[in-house]
Amino acid sequence: MLADANILFSRTLRDYVLYAADEGAIEVHWSREILAEMSRNLRENLGLSQDSTARLEQLMNDYIEYALVEVDPGDLATVGAVEMDAKDRHVLAAALSADADILLTDNTKDFPAQWMAERGIELLTAGQLLTHLADGFPDKMRAAHEKTVRYSPKPEADVLTILERTAGKYAADAIRKVAMNSKPPASPSSKDD
Repeated sequence: MLADANILFSRTLRDYVLYAADEGAIEVHWSREILAEMSRNLRENLGLSQDSTARLEQLMNDYIEYALVEVDPGDLATVGAVEMDAKDRHVLAAALSADADILLTDNTKDFPAQWMAERGIELLTAGQLLTHLADGFPDKMRAAHEKTVRYSPKPEADVLTILERTAGKYAADAIRKVAMNSKPPASPSSKDD
């Protein structure tokens, strides 16, 4: 799977994707250009410093060591003829170079879904992916959720609210469901006979 910059922008969404990969639910990739776009947007929209975004990129690449893919010039040439927004060509080329079966983006309208499907690349939003993963890998997604909450400066309820805002209600509800399945049931009050 290749993650677009808009997926990596939100700390909460990024953490779910990275921890899902760490748990083995997915294999995630990105390119230098995708990380540069993520960092540029974090600096412009959230006021992060150049040093902070450089450190974030390094931490991401160190955490998921296989994730960084070098874009093949031949793949760039291949997508050069595809009818699509030119600013997104590097993302599609990175998906080809990563041999990705999924391109994860919340900007699906700018990608040629039919062209991609003919090449075995499914176009998914974050909400679609997280819902599929929660259904297919509940234990791994429970662990990813627990890590996301553990390392977040926000409480669990806020993390889930942010997830709902970034990935949608269905995805947040799917994660809530797997998270609730890890909570021990309330013990019934014992009565003496």
